[in-house]
Amino acid sequence: MKKYLIILIVVVLIVSMSLLSCKKEAPATTEEVATTEEAATTEVVAEPVTIRVSTFFAHDNPEVEQAVVAAFEEANPNITVQLEEPSTDDIWNTLTADIAAGTPPDVISMNYERLSYYVGLGAIEPLTDYVANENYDMSIYYENTVAMHTLDGVLYGLPATFSDSVLCYNKTMFDEAGIAYPDASWDWATLVDTAKQFVKDTDDDGVIDVYGYGPAWWPLYPLIFDTNILTPDNSQCALGTPEGIQAIQAYVDLQGVDGVTANAEARSFMGDWDRWVAGNLAMYEVGPWAVKPWNDSITEGSANYFVWDCADTPRGTVQGTFLYSNCYAITSGSQAKDAAWEFVKFATGSEGCTIRQEGQYEISAVKSVAESIFVASMTGISPAHPEVFMTATSYGKKLSQPQHASLDEILAAIQAELDLALNGQKTVPDAMSAASEAVNAIIEAAATD
Repeated sequence: MKKYLIILIVVVLIVSMSLLSCKKEAPATTEEVATTEEAATTEVVAEPVTIRVSTFFAHDNPEVEQAVVAAFEEANPNITVQLEEPSTDDIWNTLTADIAAGTPPDVISMNYERLSYYVGLGAIEPLTDYVANENYDMSIYYENTVAMHTLDGVLYGLPATFSDSVLCYNKTMFDEAGIAYPDASWDWATLVDTAKQFVKDTDDDGVIDVYGYGPAWWPLYPLIFDTNILTPDNSQCALGTPEGIQAIQAYVDLQGVDGVTANAEARSFMGDWDRWVAGNLAMYEVGPWAVKPWNDSITEGSANYFVWDCADTPRGTVQGTFLYSNCYAITSGSQAKDAAWEFVKFATGSEGCTIRQEGQYEISAVKSVAESIFVASMTGISPAHPEVFMTATSYGKKLSQPQHASLDEILAAIQAELDLALNGQKTVPDAMSAASEAVNAIIEAAATD
């Protein structure tokens, strides 16, 4: 009996080994192959890697972006970030030198003004395929901020922050004057007529003490008169067109004809920012960067305390305002693009943007973060309608610019002629004609380099 039991056990072992052998030799199914390939891919992505991230975000408050990096590394333990935080003045010279040396960072913070130049150098990795391959949800961002980092239909960066310009107004002054607050129905004529009612020489010394309107940087005004600095194809200056002349004339007249804006002499004694904080400016065109410093300096109980709010920028011939945005981009020379993509997604997604928004660096380009944190942070303080900064993105526009590094030179050429018009030394048409000739020469020279 014992003998038969041993024989039975041997037979069972032989059959089992044979079956195992057959199973091992059987061809793998499609599902098995896919599972194996996925595991292999995961293993490659999971290998430790270090990426360089160069950013000017929150340069004056560096712990903000350091917190973003720390959170990313905790969520991605196999990716180490070497964070570099140069100023906006230094980052471009450093980036250009690194590109020339073949050692660019893997990820770079980028403002839209510089994006086209570096894309023209072939230094920025297109992200359109990354988004498509992953079906990445771009609807989380304000649409216009995405457009800021898209050139010729190709996406080159995911937006991290944005800012725009809206009309802020001193509610206390409006209440005391019995004048209705600005609203979305305001046009340019309404703005000017209302601003005139606040201009005052309070001590009868012949010097205006209170002004009605503090203007934004001059390129805002072409945007609300349906034009831009350059023509749509960036080949010519647009300021000599009828629309361009109308826009610049409206801007120049604020000071010289309407008298609602301080001229250069008056600003030399007190700038618009200080005039606003002192309560001597009824309306001021600014962006969200002003909110925190204003609330820090216009405090309840202080001699200069007043309540203020914001409204849409009044329309000229169209509704418009500035729209600025900063993104994170991947350099085309990066040797760790997969890891760089993971960082870009995190740093511009809800987690990274929440950290940045709580650190009060501009406004998140992620709608849910901006509308929950930025707006909520204004509860009980000025402005009462901070959501205007967000809704203004629907009509915000970026400044047109050439696909080369001549933007600063172009702006300087225009400013020189604009100053002559502001000082009454040239008519606006003559000044803008001369500015256009200078700008067109700059563009033509750059095209032949």
